[in-house]
Amino acid sequence: MDSNELKGSPDTSPRPDTMSRLVAGVSLIAVGLLFTLSNFGVIEIRELWKYWPLILIAVGVTKLVARSFFAGTVLIALGALLFLRTFGLIDFRLRHLLPLILVFIGVRIVFAQRPGARSWDASHNPGDTLNEWAVFGGGERRISSPNFQGGQANAVFGGFNLDLRDSKMAGDNATIDVFCFCGGGELRVPEDWNVILKVVPIFGGTDDKSRHVPSEPARAQKELLVTGFILFGGLGIKN
Repeated sequence: MDSNELKGSPDTSPRPDTMSRLVAGVSLIAVGLLFTLSNFGVIEIRELWKYWPLILIAVGVTKLVARSFFAGTVLIALGALLFLRTFGLIDFRLRHLLPLILVFIGVRIVFAQRPGARSWDASHNPGDTLNEWAVFGGGERRISSPNFQGGQANAVFGGFNLDLRDSKMAGDNATIDVFCFCGGGELRVPEDWNVILKVVPIFGGTDDKSRHVPSEPARAQKELLVTGFILFGGLGIKN
């Protein structure tokens, strides 16, 4: 029997990051074509501009595909509200949406702790999973885990500084989901971890200064996927 048959057929399903790039690429092509047609007088772009909240919804869908459920849900909800407002189906001022930030934070806390949710409770695997919260404060923490499995890190009016340089990844992939509101954080990762950053910043930013290791066929790469949502805050990653 052929060795490839023993290993099974390769997984040809599209990866979440591939789907995200596909949606982003198609969106850019569509926008470019619309502006080109407007320049030649074929269509009136001002009439189409009122559909701009659909961009937020499209980005939210890509986040859901990439399994960043919190960021995807927030973007889709925000886009839907603005879309309904544009067409006069509901009437509100943007400042009326500010209290919803507290609702979203509460939903994240409840969702992370509900039965059946992805387990990020460090009590089950001490030191192997993150469940970091920095609320109106913060500090530094060094994690030395021989079996690191990912987790979550949250900052609300505070900040976190997590040093993972002494940790070893359990498999070839791990995910850290971050949420920063009026706060921020810093992640220090081992030099042999490749960081894939898929965070949505709104009135905030990210800064990945980590070393990206070239792929080697003879050696499996360690990939750290960083997902999440940043509002009025920032996230830095380095070695």
